[in-house]
Amino acid sequence: MIKVVALFAAAAAAAVTLTACSGRDTGDLGVDGLTPAPASTPSYTPQGSCPPLQTGQSCINGQLVQSSPTSEAPQSPPQVESSPASVAPQYPPQVEQARGSAESYLGYSAFSRNGLIDQLSSKYGDSYPKNVATQAVDSLDVDWNAQAAKSAQSYLDYTSFSCTGLIQQLSSRYGGQFTNAQAKFGAHQTKACK
Repeated sequence: MIKVVALFAAAAAAAVTLTACSGRDTGDLGVDGLTPAPASTPSYTPQGSCPPLQTGQSCINGQLVQSSPTSEAPQSPPQVESSPASVAPQYPPQVEQARGSAESYLGYSAFSRNGLIDQLSSKYGDSYPKNVATQAVDSLDVDWNAQAAKSAQSYLDYTSFSCTGLIQQLSSRYGGQFTNAQAKFGAHQTKACK
């Protein structure tokens, strides 16, 4: 009885092996049991018969298949490189104070570069050391031509000048202390030189 069961088990294992190898039931085997019967043409639907695919879909044998969700980590937004922020230059405390004074003076009156340095460094002005006053004035963004034009108009609001006299007043060491070019520009912006 044990031999019969063992023989039956061996025959069943052989049939399972043949089925697994051929992909067919053992009934599809040929006459001698070892050669497979001629294969039939597999049914195949070309990929082109699928509708347009969406994200997460695929087409297998003409069948639209939803892909199973994958456990991908969510993508973080791309890193945008930030440009370095423009940081205002740092000045020594005394220069910062002189800068503030210079800006105040420019807020209510017109000055040349040299006139503003003199005002900041004069013992009758702010009494900053000359090098501190110079550094403070040179650190500001000032249109000296525009300052010359304002100064020229201020002189004319006070008294009358000829064009040449106004240019001399603007460029004088005891007047506006503008450069000659700045004085000419400023004077020519007024009615004195028209």
